[in-house]
Amino acid sequence: MKKSEKIVADFISLVEKGHIEPGEKLPTHRDLAFDYECSVGTASRAYAELERRGYCYGRVGQGTFVYGTPGDDAAVGRGAFFPEESWKEGASDLTDLSKNSYFHIETEDRLRDAAQRLLRRNEPDAYFSYSDSRGRPFDREVAASWLSTLINYVETDNIILTQGAQSGLYLSMATLANAGETVATEAFGYPGIRAAAYELDLRIAPIAMDAQGMIPAAFEETCRRGKVSLLITVPTNHNPTGATQPLERREEIIGIARRHGVLIVEDSAYAPLHNRRIPAYYDLAPDTTVYLTTFSKVMSPALRLGYMIAPENLVPRLATKMTTINWMTSPIILDIANFLVQSGQVAAQARLLTEVCLRRERSAREILGPWLETPPTPDDSPLAHLWLRLPEGQGMSDFVSSARRENIIVVAGDTFAMHKSVAANHIRLCLMAEPHEGRVLRALERLATLLSQENSPIMVT
Repeated sequence: MKKSEKIVADFISLVEKGHIEPGEKLPTHRDLAFDYECSVGTASRAYAELERRGYCYGRVGQGTFVYGTPGDDAAVGRGAFFPEESWKEGASDLTDLSKNSYFHIETEDRLRDAAQRLLRRNEPDAYFSYSDSRGRPFDREVAASWLSTLINYVETDNIILTQGAQSGLYLSMATLANAGETVATEAFGYPGIRAAAYELDLRIAPIAMDAQGMIPAAFEETCRRGKVSLLITVPTNHNPTGATQPLERREEIIGIARRHGVLIVEDSAYAPLHNRRIPAYYDLAPDTTVYLTTFSKVMSPALRLGYMIAPENLVPRLATKMTTINWMTSPIILDIANFLVQSGQVAAQARLLTEVCLRRERSAREILGPWLETPPTPDDSPLAHLWLRLPEGQGMSDFVSSARRENIIVVAGDTFAMHKSVAANHIRLCLMAEPHEGRVLRALERLATLLSQENSPIMVT
């Protein structure tokens, strides 16, 4: 049994026997690692698994607590917590609108075909040694060919292959900022940013947003108040709000970053499914921007493959840290991805996903239009996630509970708040993880009924 699995099993046993009470504060990640004689990363994985199963949850700046007190419903949305049910694959009675993944019926066949081709090559020697932590030269050449569809100029020597975009985020923050320093990011954002900052003892400065994303004046004010080391931004199909920064705003933010000596980390996880070619930050400021994207949305999160492009002067530091954290990205995964890219299957799947996503987004806007804050999107760049403001008088935890009684899983907006000072009364809805489009539409219609009630009723199916 792995050490993280033992920690999880021990904790669950203590909870079930009543030796740990609801509301009790758990040891810090470092103290847990000391107790079990393991790494902090192993302890963090154990806590993440316990949160995933619903046994505990984190409060930003306060610690990790055992779930189960009367007031915990209001706290469930905080931290990187998702309902346990949202991770059960194939639950026939649930419609999962909580996971920001993209289902397509052809994905399984594409992955199976790629894996079978890899086996038929019969070149085991290729996997019996270590390789460059940035990726083998051929891997970076294939990566450059694909990345050139997303940004204007790619130099293969500036590419590092990572284990997903989350790996790239952590690698960037661990390399380019020191403990105690400040990282600026959108007020709402991907919880993995906050989780990485917490693990690295970095401070997060939440930047106010509007319908076009991060507000430049708010970013400038934050820089004036104190030293900011990094700006982490999701400029395209922002998660969770759906905003896409226009070119003028990107240029203004770059100017502010240059004046204050701030490096930019551009998380473009959704760019492969966004066909409007607004110049990326890396296109506009390649000397001060680290660009990240991933295979998770366009192909499969199971591949755990991400791409990083960095300024030439930062590549050695990033590659050294990559070796320290992961050593390298699996060449088996890279060979599968190389085939999918070179055979045109990644591009083909992107087109198919865009078609399905457009249809679902249009339907969602027809059903939930009055409550959506997510701005309209063009036909060639639909959104898979929508940001829904709850009506006055309806709270997030109550709405999440009401939806769950309808067998619909949604995520409260405070899950995405980058600081406890950021107020939210929103729900994020994801349209593409559920395979059956009819179930998505029925779930949206039921949510519309809940939203139209002053007090959300319990509806029995």
